[in-house]
Amino acid sequence: MGKLKDFAILSKETSNDTLTYNASTGEVLSSTDEALLMATKKQVLRLLRPHDFVLINGIYEAKRDGLIKILSSLPISYEWRLTKTDVRDTYSKIEGTLTVNVGDLIRSSSGLGICEISELRGGGGLHFCTARAETRALKRAIEVLFGSVINYFVLNHLEAKVA
Repeated sequence: MGKLKDFAILSKETSNDTLTYNASTGEVLSSTDEALLMATKKQVLRLLRPHDFVLINGIYEAKRDGLIKILSSLPISYEWRLTKTDVRDTYSKIEGTLTVNVGDLIRSSSGLGICEISELRGGGGLHFCTARAETRALKRAIEVLFGSVINYFVLNHLEAKVA
């Protein structure tokens, strides 16, 4: 497995710690936070498998099961909180916030999921429509929080095999 490189780093010494600035995302991390984040990302890479992804319209998408594996198999705590629910006769729209704690490091991301009744094969009803919308919202929030690792896996383990 190659070395995980996901951002350009600028560092600045403070009294007892080094602060790291991620030029791509604007994150400012202490060296302790950065070590925890990198260790977590390496664990994610060990968890992911090619069958955790599906190729849709030429783009690899992480499957729900692969993303849930990330949340349930890492030494992290997380909270998924629904912030807005809009259920109508023809669609369900769900918004939620995922907060992940790794030690003292806390990261959160919002996700939005929409499902139309017409997408469901064989009916299914509002329950399935709402469940699918919530799954999509959670999936998007996970992809934001773990996107650099997911992208690294796709580029180095899936697309590298195709090329």
